[in-house]
Amino acid sequence: MVLVFVAFIVTLVAFVLAQVMRPSPSVQATSPLLAPAPRQILGSYDYFGQVLSPAAAADLVKSNGLNPNNPRSYDQVGAVKITQPLLDAGEKIFLNREIGDRFGLQRVLGFQLGIARILPEVGVAIAQQKGQPTSNLTIKLLRDLQLGSTVFPKGTPIRTGLDLAPKSFLPIGLKLPGDITCAICHVAVSPSGKQLKGVPNEDVAAQILVALSPNSAAGFARLNLNPLNPAFQGNGKTILDSQGQLVKLPDPQKFEQAFDDLLLAVPFGHFESSPDTINNTTQIPTVFTHGTAPYGWSGESAIGPFGGLSVLNNSVHSSEVNLLAAGQRSAETIGVDPEVYLGVVLQNAADRRLRIPDGVKPSEWLRKVAPDVNRAELQDQVALPGTGRYPRLQPSLLAFNGLGFSPPTRDRRDIARGKFFFANNAMSAWQDSLQPPANQSASNRDALGNGSVDRGAQVFQDANCASCHIPPFFTDKKIHPIAELGTNPARGESRLATNSILVAPQLYSFDTSVPVRGNAKVLDVPAPQKLFDDDRSLPRDLLPDGGYDTPSLLGLYVSAPYLHDGGVAVSKNALAVGNDGSFQVVDPKGLGLSGTLSQGIPADAANSLRALLDRQLRSSVIQTNQLNPALQVSNLDGTGHGFYVDGTAGFSQQQQQDLINFLLALDDNPAQF
Repeated sequence: MVLVFVAFIVTLVAFVLAQVMRPSPSVQATSPLLAPAPRQILGSYDYFGQVLSPAAAADLVKSNGLNPNNPRSYDQVGAVKITQPLLDAGEKIFLNREIGDRFGLQRVLGFQLGIARILPEVGVAIAQQKGQPTSNLTIKLLRDLQLGSTVFPKGTPIRTGLDLAPKSFLPIGLKLPGDITCAICHVAVSPSGKQLKGVPNEDVAAQILVALSPNSAAGFARLNLNPLNPAFQGNGKTILDSQGQLVKLPDPQKFEQAFDDLLLAVPFGHFESSPDTINNTTQIPTVFTHGTAPYGWSGESAIGPFGGLSVLNNSVHSSEVNLLAAGQRSAETIGVDPEVYLGVVLQNAADRRLRIPDGVKPSEWLRKVAPDVNRAELQDQVALPGTGRYPRLQPSLLAFNGLGFSPPTRDRRDIARGKFFFANNAMSAWQDSLQPPANQSASNRDALGNGSVDRGAQVFQDANCASCHIPPFFTDKKIHPIAELGTNPARGESRLATNSILVAPQLYSFDTSVPVRGNAKVLDVPAPQKLFDDDRSLPRDLLPDGGYDTPSLLGLYVSAPYLHDGGVAVSKNALAVGNDGSFQVVDPKGLGLSGTLSQGIPADAANSLRALLDRQLRSSVIQTNQLNPALQVSNLDGTGHGFYVDGTAGFSQQQQQDLINFLLALDDNPAQF
């Protein structure tokens, strides 16, 4: 009898454990709009944005009179084979290779010196984490800190937005003694400590990290700051301009303070990179790039390998960060004499040996103190074919400063070394392999299970969202004029000044060793007819007044806030939302960037999407943004994209909620949880 009882208890316990440990049944939706997007195919080839099968690539090689059995033949025509070693190299470069030219960022701007100002505080904050992860490392100042005209007293807590992985001694994307990699902006840490590659670091304090530099104003062309404004006169140097005329430069301290004040107006998770003297701050994008060309918020990266993605990667490592090379065509693009440009950049250089004396022509002084240009501003840079000779290179659709990021082939110290353009192409291939992380939230599980996501898919169609955001990548791969979208025009106008001086886009073949020899093969890079009228002009829909490309909607739940400027931002606690989708604003202070990322507070994806879709709520968000002078200086307001799904458009609040749930479900496999 005892044995029977024991057997019964054992059986009962086993049954209970089986029920507890049994995997939850799969929750899924059925709409065809929720089918997973096609993924990158290993073994295929990229040919300037076209995906070719091995057979098609072989035919291309043969049509050029080359041997398809020789791997080098594919490099010679510009075809890049997608292999696992290429993806591995791209990931390593993206996550670990410092961006920018060391000469400009370190010896001129002084980024490492800036980071050193808070490095003790960062060390203390990391130690206090005791091996635990965080998505926003907060430091407490050990001494007073002045940035621009603002003094942060000792003891002030500062959100850095730096992400820390479990048991890590350095934030993601930060390298000692003070270099940064792409990961600082494009890898986020989940609450559990998982590194989410490709997810934007939505609260990184890029504005503070740059303002710490002693000569941050070397990047003055990225903001609307005129160096010859009489208000900045004082103790500046007197130099000779391109015409041999004497010009008094701005007082370096006044100019630095003014620039840093503008920087500090930029919200967390935003950046300024284009040297166009336009305040056109944008939020950090995702890098789930496969099938979503063109690239860049305004779609200016639209030709070349991987449909323009390699051009965008090249910009990150060259035209957007190379401070000195940006002065080559400054007269044509921003109305500043090139010698004046160089003088402003150099007179307060972090390395005092580079600082110009009175009475010199800055370009001549630069070559005197840094005679080897390939160890100075052209380190790891190659002048693209057809652009001319430095320092008078002309831009092309491949590089707005005429330069390609391509470290020397035999430099074994550099993980980005390889044949011409290898690093850019490797990073592109890896980025194209990324997928949005699965949305494992309870709200997504419930919305999939109760049919809300399926209903939202129908609303998506009924509201005509799919006319521009075409599944499965949820983009029409087009650029739309500003007049059509009604969004803030600042970023969309960024490259317009280069249009009249563009030259035909050319690259060296991908079997070319760096440094490049004089007999290297040159490839003419085609401009897609669907976007361009010719290859010496910006995309047709960027002209004449600018425009924006259609972003993919994949990964929306990890990429709040919304629109290029991130202006459609609402905090988690700002709204009270009912089960039927009805809502009311319960905390107006949480509306707009003023109540979110301007304070380092994350924007909530669901509430921000509601503001994107509901015109009344959007109006409140825009009004809040426009009342903030700092946001107005940065041209951040959340205007435009007036395609609403609300009562005025004939949709119920429940339908609006269903659409939001549909959009939040667009992850790596939207139909399943």
